[in-house]
Amino acid sequence: MNPLVQEAHQKSQEIDQNTEKFFDQVNSVMSWVPAPLEYLVDPIIRGMHLLNEKLHDFWDRVKLLWEQPGDSDRIKQVGEQWVSQVGNALGDIAGTIGLDKLRTTIEWEGRAARAYQATVPPQAAGLNSVKDIAGQLRSSLNSLANSIDMFWMAMGFALAGLLIGIVAAVAAACTLVGIPAAIAFVVGTVATTISVIAATVMALESHVNTIETEQVALRQKIHDLGSTWAMPNTADMADASVSDGDGSDWRLGS
Repeated sequence: MNPLVQEAHQKSQEIDQNTEKFFDQVNSVMSWVPAPLEYLVDPIIRGMHLLNEKLHDFWDRVKLLWEQPGDSDRIKQVGEQWVSQVGNALGDIAGTIGLDKLRTTIEWEGRAARAYQATVPPQAAGLNSVKDIAGQLRSSLNSLANSIDMFWMAMGFALAGLLIGIVAAVAAACTLVGIPAAIAFVVGTVATTISVIAATVMALESHVNTIETEQVALRQKIHDLGSTWAMPNTADMADASVSDGDGSDWRLGS
């Protein structure tokens, strides 16, 4: 699991533990309420019901995060593989088949030789195009991975803020008079955290949509490359005889 996801998950567990402490603290204080102060109990009970509803909403949202946490490390790894195993490999091949790297076009002439000369540059260009696409794909995947990391970093901050608020509320709920203010504070903090989570999820979804558009464009580039990459003129190049007397012979250059 990504360290940022682990950290956020740890914060959520601590929130759960301290929420239980808060409820236990409130119940403990209310268990010995004297008769003259019983009028304070009903507002506390209503506040605790409201807090419970907010916490249910909070946990429903948080649980969805654990179901699809994403894997930014794997996404980056795939991007690097596209460049190292595909792009760089094809780029190296393209560098070896340039006309300036070959002796064939210097030492041979004839129609077959001219066909060979016309065929080599497009093959090198096609290989370099694949290399460029691999680099673009890595950039797109890295951008997605970085967005996932930023998302979980934001989640970590949001959950940490809620945790601090609940811990403070536990301390404030040590008296009957302090409980209503503590409840209101926790309810407000939970509501704020829910809003932050919703806004951060929307921001991530928006960027994912952008990445999907990029991926569609890259798939189209690959499709277009497959339809435009010049096929070698193998018919002319195949007539490589130097003794059959026709005009397509490969002939030693003068």
